[in-house]
Amino acid sequence: MKKFLVSLAALVVLGLSSSAKADTLTYVPTPSDLNDLDHHSVYTWRVDNVNLAGQTITGARITFTNIANWDNNANKLYIHLLDTAKQSGVRSFIDDPNSNNTQVSMIDDFVDTRYHNQSSWLVANGTADTHLHTYVNLTTTPSTLVYNFSASELTALFAYISNGNNFALCFDPDCHFFNDGIKFEIFTSANTVPEPATMALLGTGLAGLYARRRRQQKKARREASA
Repeated sequence: MKKFLVSLAALVVLGLSSSAKADTLTYVPTPSDLNDLDHHSVYTWRVDNVNLAGQTITGARITFTNIANWDNNANKLYIHLLDTAKQSGVRSFIDDPNSNNTQVSMIDDFVDTRYHNQSSWLVANGTADTHLHTYVNLTTTPSTLVYNFSASELTALFAYISNGNNFALCFDPDCHFFNDGIKFEIFTSANTVPEPATMALLGTGLAGLYARRRRQQKKARREASA
């Protein structure tokens, strides 16, 4: 009898686990190409109303479709994940006031503080910041790039979302990077630990089955001894 109940409980728990469905949250900025990542600007893209209730993040990635360097120099594209940004959606800040100058300084303006005290700067001082990657090897030939988050970056992403149901991706292009669109995906799975109410219901059901089995066994013994 004990083996029967243990087996039944295991089957029920497995059933609960198998019902946990994986999901993919997909986000695309507006404009989708972030103005072709113009070298005169830096960009924040704040994503709001992210609901991870009952979900665990299992992966995340940024996809750049047909991205290409302005020229053959070792230009840089800095990418950051932030807890939040000042404004929702896509915002930009001009970090090269001389718009006729294409020879910009290779400075990561989310690290360098030269603009951080300006009221129009995109991020509040003290905002949590995780540097994701710096691309320095892009050529003039368009290619699709995929950046997958590491385990520590997934932990940061989950913490940032939990802090206010939003997060921000930030881009500082030095120099210009043409592209056909940027996409961010978060992969999740449902938490598989049964809730207390579910466990209570499971216990009640098993107790009922046990009592019924005991009654059947007693009846069978009485009939056998008659």
